[in-house]
Amino acid sequence: MSKHKKKIRIIKVYPENKISGYLLIGLFAIFLCMFTTFKISGDDDVFWHLATGKYVVDNNSVPSNDIFGWATANSEWMPFEWGWDVVTYFLFNIGGYTIISVFRTLIFLLLFFIYYLTFRKLGINQNLIAVFFVLIAFGIIDRLTPRPHIISLLFFAILLYILISVRYKPDSSLKGFYFIPALFLIWSNFHMGVIAGIFILLTYFSVVVYEHLRNRKTGLNKVRIYSGNELFSIGMIFFASVLCLLINPNGYDTFFYSYGHTQMKLLETINEWRSPFDEMFSGSFVNTIYKAMLALGLFTAFYSFKTKDYFPFIIYLVFAIYSVRAVRFTVDYLIVVLPFLVLSLNFIISSLKSESLRYNLLRGNFLKIALSLILIYAIIRLPNNELYLEDLKYYRVSGFGIDNNFIPVQLFDFMEANKVPAKGEKVLNHFGTGGYFIWRFPDEKNFIDSRNLNDEIFGLYRDLIEKKTGFEKKLTDLGIDYAIYLAPDLVRAPQEMRSTIISYFENTENWKLVFWDDKSFLYLKDTPGFNEIISKFEYKYITPYNFLYNREAIDNGMKFDSKKVINELKRKHAEEPDGIIVNSILQTYNIRL
Repeated sequence: MSKHKKKIRIIKVYPENKISGYLLIGLFAIFLCMFTTFKISGDDDVFWHLATGKYVVDNNSVPSNDIFGWATANSEWMPFEWGWDVVTYFLFNIGGYTIISVFRTLIFLLLFFIYYLTFRKLGINQNLIAVFFVLIAFGIIDRLTPRPHIISLLFFAILLYILISVRYKPDSSLKGFYFIPALFLIWSNFHMGVIAGIFILLTYFSVVVYEHLRNRKTGLNKVRIYSGNELFSIGMIFFASVLCLLINPNGYDTFFYSYGHTQMKLLETINEWRSPFDEMFSGSFVNTIYKAMLALGLFTAFYSFKTKDYFPFIIYLVFAIYSVRAVRFTVDYLIVVLPFLVLSLNFIISSLKSESLRYNLLRGNFLKIALSLILIYAIIRLPNNELYLEDLKYYRVSGFGIDNNFIPVQLFDFMEANKVPAKGEKVLNHFGTGGYFIWRFPDEKNFIDSRNLNDEIFGLYRDLIEKKTGFEKKLTDLGIDYAIYLAPDLVRAPQEMRSTIISYFENTENWKLVFWDDKSFLYLKDTPGFNEIISKFEYKYITPYNFLYNREAIDNGMKFDSKKVINELKRKHAEEPDGIIVNSILQTYNIRL
């Protein structure tokens, strides 16, 4: 017998206070409901998705070429997210933008509920669950908008729940696996995140085959070693899931089209396609959370090599590499790696030698109280947007419907009331208004929108908007006779007017400004079709550009055409009584209406 007896460390297990844990998770659910209830702001995609859903329902077919743009008519376009478009269009017909917002909230509630069930199956303590739920909620704030990518986030959670439930509960039935092909069938018609989903399934299948061949259970956490028959079943499920990817309106062409989409040069100009390590994101709290989670993910390496359970680390490694490509993929990383990171940290914390530290991290009330106070604070400050605007320095407005301070609703109301699209021929619309244009005016065609159809149209758009050499001729040759410009930061950054086509319209006789507010402009070409609107609504003197860069025009108007100036001021003030620019003009000229 050895003289040295091996010391056995007994880890004391403390019972969990389930009631306080449930209350904490309940607080998080209330917070999540409020956190995911905000107005549509700066997200023009929502509208062209609705317009697409309307087209599919009305025509009983999914288009394969562009049916929304006059400059891109008949260009190749595969709306591979048509399933989402149809669902949200039906929802809109039931309850407008409000029901779409509720639908979005339900998706995120379901996502976190599925992960809650996943963690409880793994024996994860509620303290640890709540900490990461709060962290992840703030980390995905940029992708909480009601667009089809949220289906991918939900389906990631469902897929991982099925895989993890069986992997770490060896006596579990394989019945859940048989739902996976149906999951991919729906997924492939809702969002291209399905490609990442099939990779997760492929990774899982590869790992379990390796473990079967080695016939080796992992060290400290026993995972299921599948029999040959079970592996055959999983292989067939994987094969069926791949086939389900092809059941969409365009088959495998959908994926080639989607890939080609990601190679366009125009994406370099879109923030969400930039690397999360781009300098422009430095200091962002969202990016800070992502980088922290990226670093914490290294704990999966410790866990995997300690337990010989390599699946968590492989998933972490692949999605970490995947996420550094673009900011839009960082949320996928957070959602997919979350269960493996929590599993790894729970293992590490449970192995700590310090009994008091283990207790405080996993069972203690201090963490519960601190998290509860954070959630209560957030819940109180969300309705008045104080959490967003003051604490996070993040522009967002709680509530339902459209944020009129960002989306040019008033301008479009004016266009509709005066039948501008019907009287005009071809619009030059700002990139951020193309979706809203075709949604508000389904019988008209836009110039461009955020579907990003090709580099050529975006290049032409930039030539016009940025007044590149020859833009005047292009404007004429294209036959454009009215223009919409959206400038959400106009009040804070008015110099945009000088560097863009606004300055051209303002200094050209045959273009007339008929509507403006603190964020948008509508210019009409002086043609017979627009004579009536121009004569009634033209702003000849009172324009944001004149006020800031051509004050002489207003001064001359005050001297020689004061009645017209006062009428313009009265009309503008009536339209926008709280307008910053119009009130600044009134104050500058000491005019009382």
